[in-house]
Amino acid sequence: MKRNIVHFKEEKLSTSRKKEQIIYHAKALFLKYSPKKVNVEEICHEAKVSKVTFYKYFKNKSELLNVIRDELMDLGFSKFDEISAMNIPYPDKINLMSEWRIKFFSSLNGNFLGEILELELVAEESKKRFLKNIEAAQSSNEIKPDLSPDLIWLITEKMNEITRDGSWKKIFNNYADYQDQLRTIMFFGMLSNEK
Repeated sequence: MKRNIVHFKEEKLSTSRKKEQIIYHAKALFLKYSPKKVNVEEICHEAKVSKVTFYKYFKNKSELLNVIRDELMDLGFSKFDEISAMNIPYPDKINLMSEWRIKFFSSLNGNFLGEILELELVAEESKKRFLKNIEAAQSSNEIKPDLSPDLIWLITEKMNEITRDGSWKKIFNNYADYQDQLRTIMFFGMLSNEK
């Protein structure tokens, strides 16, 4: 996909503002076209900075992608931790997490996610936080204490494979309905009857 690049005069901005501008415009281009289809020149054009300025902050496009990936991971995990810390019943936490996840992933392009996320890196941190959350819910008797947190994680990972490979689309018209039924099957079947 060839886009016309018009040359511009670089704006006078603070150092941190220029870096933020590069990140912001790169993210917008990556979401629209996918990271593989966007080059440094196009990012510079949209951000209204020179290539020299770009390379002052980033060694290459891959390093910029890593910065954006880390920002997205931090956002996702901080939201997960925020909801986990709420003093509300576990089913409400699951609903809030699912609603946030649906909204968050719906705002991102699938190609963008596939290219930007290193699944091993995300999976390891996700597993750590997930197990901590499950164990805390078991301690407070909100999830059946005799269920293995590691088995719950394994099942969740298999469900995530269905999400990634898109096979759920054969059954559901939209992601929200699919996630709603997954949540019902997975999490509400684990709830303790004692609460």
